[in-house]
Amino acid sequence: MKTTDRSRKTLTGLALALFAAAMALPEAQALPKDTLNPVDVQFVKHEAAAGMGVVKIAELGVMKVQNADVKAFAEKLVADHTGANAELKQLAVDKGIDLSAVVDPADAKTFQDLEKVSGAAFDKAFLAAVVSAHKACVDHFEAESKDAKNSDLKLWVDKMTPTLKSHLARAEELHSR
Repeated sequence: MKTTDRSRKTLTGLALALFAAAMALPEAQALPKDTLNPVDVQFVKHEAAAGMGVVKIAELGVMKVQNADVKAFAEKLVADHTGANAELKQLAVDKGIDLSAVVDPADAKTFQDLEKVSGAAFDKAFLAAVVSAHKACVDHFEAESKDAKNSDLKLWVDKMTPTLKSHLARAEELHSR
């Protein structure tokens, strides 16, 4: 019985010592953060700001457009880009990137310019802005797909590119009417 008590005390003491050692060095237990290179970080930050801008412009479109097809398209932009923004934000969190809550300055200017227009002129100006923004965005995403060093970012970029291309095609179609 004394051997069992002695073994139990030894095991208990060893377990407490291991627990204390583990608690003393929590950073040794943490997995290293999967980070992005500076070019990929810049892409994420830029697209996060641009994505917020597209949502704001599309929300304005939902309120101001006259054409029902353009309104439905603006609603689709809001839904699609809100979802994409949430995914990108989560990717940024996972990679340790702090994102700004500030809309891209070019999109802020576009928003202000569109606020001053109404009627059919708004529909045309809205669609022209969406075409321009999506052309640049598709180019940016295609380049990032080729150059991305992080597999998670590349997967997200490749997932989003077809949606952006479909937005561009629809905006061009509506704008040409």
